[in-house]
Amino acid sequence: MIRSIYIVSVFFSFALCVLFSSELHAQEEIKKELPTRKVDRKVKEDVRRNQPDIRDYNHIYIKDGKSMLYGNRCALEATHQMGFEYVLEHRPEQSFKSKWYRFKNNFWVKSKLCVTRGPWWKLTVNKRLKECAKLSGDSRG
Repeated sequence: MIRSIYIVSVFFSFALCVLFSSELHAQEEIKKELPTRKVDRKVKEDVRRNQPDIRDYNHIYIKDGKSMLYGNRCALEATHQMGFEYVLEHRPEQSFKSKWYRFKNNFWVKSKLCVTRGPWWKLTVNKRLKECAKLSGDSRG
């Protein structure tokens, strides 16, 4: 009886040693395969030119969202490629000042798009938005 307990305990301890040594061995191989984060010592990571660019998109304010695809990733990427973003502005009691601000902002952004993306930028965006709506099954309007 004591001999069988001794054999079981030796077998159990041997099995534990094999299991733990294989896990440690596997972890060492993973570390060898992964490249280091900083490959070149001369490159400083905290310098601004080595960090990714953060783009600030211009906003076009619209009153109603009938023709926009909100929540559609494809539509958001299409407008971001053109350099702007549609923003829904719903204020029931709008003053003349807020309407004037919206007009000035939209005029500036649309004229900038006309110069940078061409006079037919609106047609290009609408075409891309229609394609996005068709691919995702969303409806506009």
